[in-house]
This record gives sequence, structure tokens and C-alpha cells, in this order.
Amino acid sequence: MSLPAVPRLIVPLVVLAALALAGPATAASPGVPEQADYAAGEVIVRLSGQSPHAESARLASQVGASVERVFARGGFATLSLPPGQEAAAIELLRADPAVQSAELNALKQPSRIPVDEFFPLQWNMKLIGAPEAWSTSFGSGVTIAVLDTGVAYEDYEEFGRSPGLRQTRFVSPYDATNDTIHANDEDGHGTHVAGTLVQDWDAYGVAGLVPQAAIMPVRVCRPYGCTADSIAAGVYWAVDHGADVINLSLGGPIMTTIEREAFAYAEAGGVVVVAAAGNGGGDLIGDPVLDFPARIETVVSVGAVDRFMERAGYSSYGAHEGEDGLHLMGPGGIKDVSGNGDGILQNTYAFSCGDGPEDYKQFALCSYFGTSMATPHVSGIAAMLLSVHPNLKPVQVRQVLRCAALDLGDPGYDAEYGAGLSFAPAAVADGDGDGIVDCFDARPALTASIGKADVRPAETVSVPLDIAAWWPGVTTYEVHVSFNPAVVEAVGCTPREETVCVVEDGLVTVFGSPSSPLSGHFRPAYINFKASDRLSVFTSLHLAVTALSARVPDIGLQLFTEDGSVRISDPGPTLAGDLDCDSKVGPDDVIDVLRVTSGSSQPLCVAQGDVNCSGNVDAFDGLAIIAHIAKIAQPLVADCPEIGSSLVPEPEEPE
Repeated sequence: MSLPAVPRLIVPLVVLAALALAGPATAASPGVPEQADYAAGEVIVRLSGQSPHAESARLASQVGASVERVFARGGFATLSLPPGQEAAAIELLRADPAVQSAELNALKQPSRIPVDEFFPLQWNMKLIGAPEAWSTSFGSGVTIAVLDTGVAYEDYEEFGRSPGLRQTRFVSPYDATNDTIHANDEDGHGTHVAGTLVQDWDAYGVAGLVPQAAIMPVRVCRPYGCTADSIAAGVYWAVDHGADVINLSLGGPIMTTIEREAFAYAEAGGVVVVAAAGNGGGDLIGDPVLDFPARIETVVSVGAVDRFMERAGYSSYGAHEGEDGLHLMGPGGIKDVSGNGDGILQNTYAFSCGDGPEDYKQFALCSYFGTSMATPHVSGIAAMLLSVHPNLKPVQVRQVLRCAALDLGDPGYDAEYGAGLSFAPAAVADGDGDGIVDCFDARPALTASIGKADVRPAETVSVPLDIAAWWPGVTTYEVHVSFNPAVVEAVGCTPREETVCVVEDGLVTVFGSPSSPLSGHFRPAYINFKASDRLSVFTSLHLAVTALSARVPDIGLQLFTEDGSVRISDPGPTLAGDLDCDSKVGPDDVIDVLRVTSGSSQPLCVAQGDVNCSGNVDAFDGLAIIAHIAKIAQPLVADCPEIGSSLVPEPEEPE
């Protein structure tokens, strides 16, 4: 089926077949535009007084609103008023001395796209190594809160319990949109997500990742979207009622104060939060910016790959608000156009994948795709890990997940794939029984890297130093950065909090003893380098950091490369004609000369192609290089002042 125009594409595909967010037979709420970022007619206020109920009632009366809900924490209240009057109400509210803040109630949407073709083939479970990990953990003892459209977890009124979840243990259900204990699903999205986590192994021919984990169904999504106040209420409920992991297969472009405080509460309460990176908006093309709440640094952000471990085209990527970026990838699938089961297959309402009328007691296997579907795979692996290592803090879980990932995309971390595909066996493996997962045993406790910068002669650049602590407990670190003074000199160093930075005798030393043990990625300093005025037109400075610290996390650490230093390697003008900087003159350099002389952009080491010191690279230089390749065995070096070398062989015509 063709895709309708979807608002933030964190909305289900079915959604817009007929509804704003829920199921195909439900009409969109009046006054809520299909692409709304906010709940129409709703304002969240924060009150400074001691009587939030009385104050909220007074304020509501002043602006012609009613009180939708009052939060016990933080003095927040949600006011409801006719759509279109929000801006005027916010202006009046902000002028009241009892109001600390007033803002619109931001909307987020479930991050999956359902499709109507499915096959009983769970390639996704194999992709993340679930069969190998099941020998270690099924998630026993862990509770996962699914904050979503609800879950088909009970037989209640018009709702039926999913036959694929008959063996699941459900705990502390809550409907944060209506403040009731009946968190039933009106859409099918939340049930599908829950199925990926805990689907019974003997029902409908598909399996959940952690069938022994308990599920806490928390409904935070209304028919037109998932409001900020409901999400915050759901997070508080989950933390207060014993959740270990919170799964948020939803997202949007706006983050409110009430949500930020809720997620900070979850982090402080020791609860791991996992959220969908986003599906790139209505064009189905992944955007280089994460959705909220995935964009929050303490939230595990999850992008989507297809069955071939390629980033799905809709999957968003990019940086968090802090220093790091997209964390991990999970199987999210793509629309199944080949009949090979390219989506994520799970049990949910039959109508949600186009099979029959809206009926909350009829179920089928449905194939969805989206970052919504990728997210529960990572939540499930986090549950596996916590089942084996229950005392890990959220920051430790995040680091284990990244440490255990299968590298995808460019080598090492990259913005489109993060640390790579979340991989269950590596996340739970502890072969030596020392309480530290094997992937941490196999890598050092601390690593460092430094940025790359393009610099012109005599120019000063500021280059960040980045450190990653892979296992908690690192309490002291020391990094020595040396460099070639003929290429650059260090002229300053700007430390960040709890860091000391010293520049002395051609060496930069960055060290610290933070008040809290290090864990995760951080940036302790920026180093200022001034390039030599003897450099070529411009050059790239690369700081290569390869070696590492001790693996014992409770001792002072010094960081060195294999030869005892961190080097800036400059491809510097040494071989005239060596345009690609591979330390030799060859056919590739001739090709580069031809590119330059034909008017295309200059190669990295273009000044080295100026064999006759004419000040530019031209056809004469190309002929000289060809002659060199044909007849001259020694490096072709020009006697140019900026190169400072010794021999200018007379160029010869090629034979």
C-alpha cells in the first residue's frame, strides 16, 4: 500500500489510513491537526505556591480553562481550554506571580509503521543473537514498563487479552491519559511492542525476547498522540512501582520541562530508559537529528536496521544534547515488498494490519517496521543484562550495551549507526565469572581520541580531547599529548570541570580526579594548536590515539600510545607529486593532477603536486609525474622553499 502523508513519521502507517494515531477506525480528535506537535487546547503550568490544587483552579478560572490534572510532584498542573486560545492563555499565565512556567503540552507519536504483509520468520531475533543469549537469560526478575498506546493485557469490557500474552506476568498497569488502572490498547502498537519483548513461546509461532520478564503496561498515548504530561506521569508511575526498564517506542521534536524532570527522576531512581530515535518525518527519510526523548543523553537512543544490518532509510540519527550521539541499532525492518518477511512480526490486533473491522478481541500476526520496533530489542537486551547483573546502574547498562554492540558502518563509532547493532550474547557473557561482562574484560577501562582539523599555515585551531570510560570505577586519569613542533605548537589548553590541563616543553598533559567515578563518554579539554607557517596551502592534522589504560578500574591511569605518545601526524609536503599522501608517487597522483587541472576540487595534498614550483598544479606537473613513474625510481622531490627538499629532477617526456 502507498504511504499516506504522515506527520512526524513516528506515527504508525495505519494511523493515517484513518486515524490520527490509534487504529484505522477511530476518527482523529477534532481540532488536532494531523501534523500537530502539541495537544490542542492544553497548557502545562508550574506553580510556585504551596497549594497547587487551589492555585490551578484560580488560574484556570482567570484564563477560561478547566483543570485537567494536578501533579503532586513539582507543582505542575495541566489546564484545558478551547483550541486556539493557548497562546493568549500562556501570556496571561506567565504574568501571574504564582506561575513559574507555562508551556504547550507537547505531543509525541509511536515510532512504528505497520504493513499488511507478514510471514512467520523472526530474522530479528537471530540478528541480535537471541538464541545464544537465551542460554544465559530470559529476563527473569526484571520488570519492563511499556509506555505506549497500552497493551492487550486483560479481558475487560470490549478489550481482550492477547492470546500471545497469556503466560506473561503483568504488574501495576496504569492509564496515564485517564488516571485509571486499565491500560488497555486502542491501537495495537503497544501490544506489538510488548510482544517483541515477552510473546509466549507456544502461541502463534513467534517468540518474545525475554518471556520471563514482567510487563508494566502504561498507556501514555491518546488517539491523536502521546502528550508530555501523560509521558511524565507514566515515567513517574513506572519508577515508583518498581520498573527496571522503561521502553518508549515513541518520539517527537519537542521536549518539555515536565518530561525532563521525569527522565531525571528515572535516572536517579536507577531505571534504564530506552527510546526510539525517530523515523525521519513524513518523507520517510531519516533525519540527522534524534527525536525526544531519545535525544536526551541519559536515554538509550535506538535506530533501526533491516535484515541485512543496513540502516533503514527512515531511521534518524545524530547527536544527543550532551556530547555523545546515537547509541545503538536494533532490528526495525522495512516494508515487506519482497515477500521475505522484511518487517518485525508480532501478535497484535488483526485490524491494525488491515484484517477485518476494529475489534479489540481479534488478533493476528502483523508485520510492522520502524524505530518503534527496534526499541524493544534493546530494552529486552537491557533486561537480560539486569537479570544477570541486577545491581548495575543505568549509566553502566548503557555502557555495557554499547560495549557489546556489533560494529556497523564506518569502523568505530559513527553517527548513523552509533556503537552498532545491539547484540545479546556479548551483553550477558561473563565467561570467567568475575562479575564483569566479557566485552569489558577484552577492552581497556579507558580510551582517548582527539579531533581532526583542517588548518592553514599560521592558523590556530581548537581541537577537542575525548575520553571514554568503558567500565565504571575509573577515578583518576592522565593523558599525554605530544606533537611535532615543526608542524604545530600547542599554545593553550582549556579544561572543563574537574580537569587540569598543562602545556609545557612540547607536551600537553590533561589529568583529573573526578568526584564521581568516570563512566561513559566525556570531553575533559580543548587543546589549541597553532600551525606552522611553513605548511603547504592547507593540511589535515590527525591525532592518532591507539593505546590504552590499565584494565583495573580502581587505580590511577596513564594513557599512552604504543610508542609512548599521542602523535599529530601531518601528511606534510615531503614528496612533490605525492598528491594522495601515500608516501609514493604513482598513477593515482597523475589522476589527481588531471582532476585539479580540469577544474575540480583540489586534493588533500595538492601543493605537493607543484613539481616545478610554479605556484600551482598544471599539466607540466602531470607530465613530470608521468615521466617519474616511467623512468625514475627515487622519490620525486622539488626544491621549493615551502618544501625545503634537495633535488629537482629535470622532467622528461614519457617514452
